[in-house]
Amino acid sequence: MARGMNMLVLMVLLGAAIQSCSAQTTHVVGDSLGWVVPPGGAIAYSTWAANETFVVGDTLVFNFTTGMDDVAKVTKAAYDSCNSTSPISRWTNGPATITLNQSGEHFFISTFDRRCSLGEKLAINVSAASGPAPAPTTTPTPPAASAPAPTTTPTRSPVTYTVGDGVGWNVLVNTTQAYELWAANKTFMVGDILVFNFVNGTQNVAEVTKSAFDSCNITSTISVYAVPPVRITLTTPGEHFYTSTYPNRCSLGQKLAITVSAAPTPTPAPSTTPTPPAASAPAPATASATTPTRSPVTYTVGEGVGWNVLVNTTQAYALWAANKTFMVGDTLVFNFVNGTQNVAEVTKSTYDSCNTTSTISVYTVPPVRIILATPGEHFYTSTYPDRCSLGQKLAINVTGSSATTPSLSPATPPSSTAMPPSTSTSPSPPSTTTTPSPAGSATPPSPGNSAASLSVTGLFSGMLSVAVVLLY
Repeated sequence: MARGMNMLVLMVLLGAAIQSCSAQTTHVVGDSLGWVVPPGGAIAYSTWAANETFVVGDTLVFNFTTGMDDVAKVTKAAYDSCNSTSPISRWTNGPATITLNQSGEHFFISTFDRRCSLGEKLAINVSAASGPAPAPTTTPTPPAASAPAPTTTPTRSPVTYTVGDGVGWNVLVNTTQAYELWAANKTFMVGDILVFNFVNGTQNVAEVTKSAFDSCNITSTISVYAVPPVRITLTTPGEHFYTSTYPNRCSLGQKLAITVSAAPTPTPAPSTTPTPPAASAPAPATASATTPTRSPVTYTVGEGVGWNVLVNTTQAYALWAANKTFMVGDTLVFNFVNGTQNVAEVTKSTYDSCNTTSTISVYTVPPVRIILATPGEHFYTSTYPDRCSLGQKLAINVTGSSATTPSLSPATPPSSTAMPPSTSTSPSPPSTTTTPSPAGSATPPSPGNSAASLSVTGLFSGMLSVAVVLLY
């Protein structure tokens, strides 16, 4: 009897130990990006952290080359000011492994050069370790025999992914990891669709083998698509590799590798007949039933790419704005590295000519938050040299207030180029900046090519969120 009790106690303790160990998670900071100055600024690590759950006992791994970088734990004030003179702790050997032993906010930066101010910084919130779930105190009621729980894996509808989101399919400045970052934390399944947007005659999309992908030897391809927008339906599970056959594009980072999972088994439909609605309580036929109101929306211009000049395209922001509905009360957020860009609201003639000697308003301190206060056309660019002519310009059309029932027909976007909009907007730190609207009315410019109109979920997603380094 005593021996049996001892075995029972041992098994309980062993189970608790296994549960405690299994609850701990190792988080590789930035995933494949590692611990570097991120393309696009600090939004890279804030976006990464937003998709993670940190608990006491978890581990952070910072991947960097010893002697080329470090990681320091600092106070919030030091984090905000990028002051690395008095760190709480500092790790100089990469990879650095840090165990989270306290709940609350934790702040990490690099002490090398200007790396913190360029975005190499991470803020996380750690929750207290969760204990094992208590045993239920009552016996659960067995399910009714007539309604057994389904045993099949829940299904989801096919998802359409726009590769690179608003950046499209391009070579990006100073990064070869743009599309690797974009694909991180996305789940691709059979039946999903990839959309590659680019200007006709400047790019193509080639599906290749892994060896061709790794070596960037594109003399032999599986398929080549030359006419945008390219839509590829994922029909088989496994690894898929894409690049461009244009010179040097692959070696400069225009390449995408994804892993596709098999489609889940659909859940069978219930066999019960739904109860019809009561005839005595018809729904009221009000105007709001067909034209519901919506709350103001915050749009992060360019999503994770931010406010930049992009390579091989002058249509990035026209594509981003296409098929979005901007209303009075909505907010635009422009993210950029302080001192490398600005945001100028201008007239249509200034926008068209890129003559920025005269502006309506200029904002220099990021993140710039502009509340759309009046309906009509609004035009934005940068006054830095050549930025406007290189495509750093945005034209939008703002309709009536989002606080009231919208008009029957939404405003036509200022670009005829259709770009799949992101279905989620990215939050940004608060700012008190607001902008008056331009006077007058005119038709904004219309890019030459057209792309498919699709809806994509995620954080720009993740990350391209982070795919572009600003041009200095």
